[in-house]
Parts: sequence; C-alpha cells; structure tokens
Amino acid sequence: MVYLPTFYNDFQYEWDDQWQVLTNPFVTDVNSENLIFHFTNYYHGQYSPVNTLVYIAVYKLAGFNPGVFHAASLLIHLANVLLLFTLIIKIISKIKTKWNHQRLLFFSFFTALIFAIHPLQVETVAWISASKVVLYTFFFLTGLFFYSRYIETNKVWHLLPVIFCYILSYGSKEQAIIFPMNLLLLDYAYGRFNGIRVNHKIFFSDVIVEKIPFFLITGLLYWFSLSNGIGYVATDVYTIGQRFMFGASSIMEYIFRVIAPVRLYYFYFYPVAPGQTLPVYYWIYPILLLIFIWTAWVNYKRKNKVLVFGILLFLVNLALALHILPLPRSYITADRFMYLSIAGAGIVISWLILFIMYRYRHLKNIIIAGTYFWVIFLCYHSFTRTKHWRDSETIKSNVVKLIEERKAKELYFVDPFEDQYEK
Repeated sequence: MVYLPTFYNDFQYEWDDQWQVLTNPFVTDVNSENLIFHFTNYYHGQYSPVNTLVYIAVYKLAGFNPGVFHAASLLIHLANVLLLFTLIIKIISKIKTKWNHQRLLFFSFFTALIFAIHPLQVETVAWISASKVVLYTFFFLTGLFFYSRYIETNKVWHLLPVIFCYILSYGSKEQAIIFPMNLLLLDYAYGRFNGIRVNHKIFFSDVIVEKIPFFLITGLLYWFSLSNGIGYVATDVYTIGQRFMFGASSIMEYIFRVIAPVRLYYFYFYPVAPGQTLPVYYWIYPILLLIFIWTAWVNYKRKNKVLVFGILLFLVNLALALHILPLPRSYITADRFMYLSIAGAGIVISWLILFIMYRYRHLKNIIIAGTYFWVIFLCYHSFTRTKHWRDSETIKSNVVKLIEERKAKELYFVDPFEDQYEK
C-alpha cells in the first residue's frame, strides 16, 4: 500500500533509466556475444549484468511497460523484507536465548517493518535504475542466510551457496564487495569470536581461515574493476581532513534521516567546492561521531551484543559511501546508499523501544503510542515520496528549489541537470 503509486510512475527519461534500460543494447538485442561482453566488462562505468538479466526478463514479458518494471523492483523489495525478517529471527534467537517467542517476534517484525516502509527506501524501490540495489541486497541476504546455516551445521558444503550468492550479488551491483565483512558480523553475533584472543594467532583460527576464499574473491573483483578503469581513488578533489569531516557528517546525516526523514532529495550537494574552507559548524559532526562511537564501545564492553550488532551492520554497509576512499562523486550522500544499512538502524530502534518499555514500564503506553505515530508518519511520507518519483520533472522539482536556496545564500552547488545522465 505504501508503494502503490509506483505502479503509476514512468521511467526517468532524463536520468539513468535511458541508458540502463531503454537504450541498453544488452536488453533489446539479446545474444550470446552481447551477454558474454556484458558479463566481462563494465557498462557506463557500472557493473550489473545480473540486474540486466532482470530487465531482459521484464522486457520480454511486457516490453517497456514502466508499471511492470516497477512491479519487479517492488517484488524483490518484498522478498528482501521477508528474508530480513527470517534472518533477524535466527540471529537474535542465538543472542537472546532467554527471550520469549512474543518478544522475539515483535523485535524481528518491527525491524523488518522499518526496513520495508522507511522513506529512505523509496528512491531505491521507486527508481527503476536503482533496482540493482534491491537485487544485490536479495542475493546478499540470501548469502547471509546460507552462512547462518553453515554456522549452525558446521558443514563446509554450506559455504558453496554463500560464495555463489556473493558473486551474484556483486554481479547485481559492485557495492556487494563489502559482503565478507558482513560474514564477520554474523560470526560476532553467533559468538564465534568468544575465547579467541586478539593476537597473531587469531589469523589462524577457523573463523578467519574459512574467510580466505571470500577475501580472495574480493581481491579478484577489485582487480577486475581496476582493469576496467573503475575503482581508482580521486587525488585532485578534497583533502584528507575534509574527507574525514564529510564521513562524520554523512554518518550523522544518515542517522538523522533514519529518525526524521524530512527534506529528502535525489541529489545532496557538497557544502563547499574543492579548495574552499569548510563552515565552522562542520566541527560538530566529528564530536557527535565520537559520542556515537563511545556509546557503541560502552555497549560492547557491557556485552550488549544486539545493539552493537545493529550499529556495526549500519556502519559496515555504509563504509563505501563515507568518503574513506575518495571516490569521485558529485553528491555527498544518497538515500539509496542506505538501503541495506536501514536493517542495522531498525535493529537499534527496535532494541531501544523494547528496552524502554521493559525498563521503564510506566512509560510503556507512551512509547507504544509514539511508535504507532512514528510508523504512520513513515507510511504517509513514503507514500508521498513514491509519488515524487512519477517522472523526471517531478523528482527534480524539489532539487530546483534547493538550488535556488543555495544560490540565494551564495552556497556552492553542482548543477545536476547539466548532464543528461547521472554518473
């Protein structure tokens, strides 16, 4: 119901839908030679041949009918919601063995609900070109599910579908290269690091040795991107200090958007041009980040594994978007980068709600009422935001207003409408 308007949305003719779908020769002219080339080369600076297979299937089924393309994205998103719900039940039941079924079910349901309906997800679900994000997440979560089976059974052959899912996930979007770090997160959640001392011997433990194939694949995939002229870091843009500030501000901005997803855009501008000095108020972001890290560390020392797992899941899957590597981007943040990280945020929020309800029982009714209000707000905002993606003119309208605001204040901006395609 929240995403119902997506069925009435058109293609984004002025952005990536043109080259990724409508004029993509690999979609309209399917043959073995084209497919082999597509799987062995980058296309327009991106690698998503598995996602192109979905475009081909939809095109063969209904031609260039935007409603069917949107339906495909939404179905994959729903599959991700169910996968996440199942995975959270498995993980949290191992961490909180004393939780009753009702509490476990509420926690998993509410986490999956936030992932399902949050307005930050709208860009990914309602933009056809962003279908590669929902698809890579599908294989990503499926791989984590199989890995949880491996942990529970200790049967090595269960690692084979994990590797397969990793490759399919990367073939949907390169962001999946962070997959092995998520395996280590599951190891932490399942207590596989318990009793292992942090010294040179840890590198010879089973939990690390079994990851060698995954990190070798990661190295090969990165080499593949470099051989295609992709993945090089930018050396002529912002300084290391500014990048750190951007990383701290991005984390805080993403956290704020999770709690209060207002003033959402498809394009977020850098605050200054390269070579310019950052505004003084930017120093508040590293201070807030240090408070955030200190909170996570305190909870780690208190063995609050659920909260720490949620925070790490949030951060790890944002790592490539935090300017740690100075990749050349014209935008400082993007809602679609948050798609999988919303799962980590959902875990943290669900834990906080349960903690307050059981710790401060006199506030239980207030917390329940506030939670209902927040969920209704998310649903309404997502429904409205989905309509904003109706066509190119509609989605760029609020960015035009933002540009005018920045012009009036003489703030730096890059005009996203100068190029036909967003890179």
